[in-house]
Amino acid sequence: MLPMQFFSQNVHFAISLFAALVFFAVFWLYFDAWTAKRDAKAFIKCGGFLLVALAFVLHATIIEQSVLGSSSTGTLADILSTILRIVGYAGIIIGQLVDPLQPKPKLDGLDATQFSNETPPQPAPEAPQKTLAVGFSGSAALTHLLLPFGAFAIALLYFRRATTGLERHLRPIAIAFFFFSIFEVLSLASLWRGSDNPMVVRLVASFGPLWMAEQVFLLAGSILLGRWVWHYLTRRFLSQLFMIFVTLTLVIFLVTTVSFTFLLVSNVQKQSLNNLQTATSVLRYALDAKKAETLANANTVAENTAIASAVEQHDNKALATLTNAFLHDKKQSSLVITTATGQVLLRAEDPSRYGDSLSSDTLVRRALIGQSSSTIARRDGVLTPVMYINSATPIRNDHQQIIGTVTVGLVVDNAFVDGIKHATGLDSTVYTGNVRSATTFVAPDGVSRLVGVKDTNGAVTATVLKKGQNFDGSVSVVNRQFLAVYAPLKDIDNAVVGMLFIGVPQASVLQAAGHSVELTFVVTAILLLLSIVPAFLISKYIAGQLE
Repeated sequence: MLPMQFFSQNVHFAISLFAALVFFAVFWLYFDAWTAKRDAKAFIKCGGFLLVALAFVLHATIIEQSVLGSSSTGTLADILSTILRIVGYAGIIIGQLVDPLQPKPKLDGLDATQFSNETPPQPAPEAPQKTLAVGFSGSAALTHLLLPFGAFAIALLYFRRATTGLERHLRPIAIAFFFFSIFEVLSLASLWRGSDNPMVVRLVASFGPLWMAEQVFLLAGSILLGRWVWHYLTRRFLSQLFMIFVTLTLVIFLVTTVSFTFLLVSNVQKQSLNNLQTATSVLRYALDAKKAETLANANTVAENTAIASAVEQHDNKALATLTNAFLHDKKQSSLVITTATGQVLLRAEDPSRYGDSLSSDTLVRRALIGQSSSTIARRDGVLTPVMYINSATPIRNDHQQIIGTVTVGLVVDNAFVDGIKHATGLDSTVYTGNVRSATTFVAPDGVSRLVGVKDTNGAVTATVLKKGQNFDGSVSVVNRQFLAVYAPLKDIDNAVVGMLFIGVPQASVLQAAGHSVELTFVVTAILLLLSIVPAFLISKYIAGQLE
């Protein structure tokens, strides 16, 4: 499954280009009116709509850098889009203010209200001159604050024309710009992404709740405005044909872009999973190396003639003296020596505990029949279960008779997984059953490890612990999405006793492809702009032939 951020980024791209298409259509409508009358007022308005259309083309190429990584253009696209929208909104506002209202006709001797249920319109106050002021400063926050005011002012001006004057057909534009003003307000949420409040950060985060609401209002406003403008563009064949060509071109570019980025991110994700499978093999190899190391240490103890003599004599004190420094020197966690019947003669980590029987232990039984072997086994710890690597080998006397066994154990702890992360750069975890017993994940305090936590993912449990198979895919770990591989840990009897986890943050998949995705968006936007001229020439030629 591809990251949701990928789909969200493409949704942003598609909606922004759709908004650009709608504003371009309105520009074309006003431009067509200007070519007929050569009216400066219409030229100002159509220029404003054209600038807003270009602004949304630039807006479409903006990537969420917190997810896709650093942008090759930095914040340039965002700055230019903001400036173009401010200037475009200002042009629309000026065009509305200098264009006089079409007053309703006065009916002498008649009360117009008796023929209508509408409330007699009240004269709207003239818009204050400061509405025209388009301030700009070096502060990005101040610049962005101008956008919602500009969109809202346009909505009020169109609403005034639709209610006070005769131009009731402009009411959909007023409603559309109310939606655009809400979109502009929601877009200000990005200014609070540096907040220290975790709730605020989650609310305003890239692809978070406010981001999604921002896209919804932009889409809603574009649909309303698009329906209105399409109704008028269909009145002329040339305009209708031109917009059909532009729309089809946009659809083709969108499908191509989304398909390409889908294949790109899919390939990166597939490659990431393959790398994780390789890393899992490295982790297994490291475990096998530890098994070989513990078995070699067990053989070292078993081949010590002084230890063999002490075992024959059942001399606990001599064994304790002979193995006193073994755990420290060999960096092992446990050492157990038994008699030929499986009775414990020594536990080097706790010399006072001996005398009990391990005759039912699988490794001890194998060692008593002359087989050296290693396994992974779980033990109950103080706070959480612990995974051990145990190796056992027989102890023989001078006549090669088995007189006892020696078992060496090593805890698979945080130091082990830290070594894997150092080698691969990937987070890893060892599970005892489905409980995290060793991990590279650190608690919010930055020191303690997040051990003792159960993995409650049903798909992982069913595949790895019950079926004994590898699981790969997208999972949630410590409230973050990871691409991960889980592999079963099996003991010497082939029973699953735990799991290995290797993972990489899923957002890094998009970051790995982020530059290519952004470049694809930019190239698509440029080609889309370049295609407008041929689309117009083809439309004009076809219309001329038909006429």
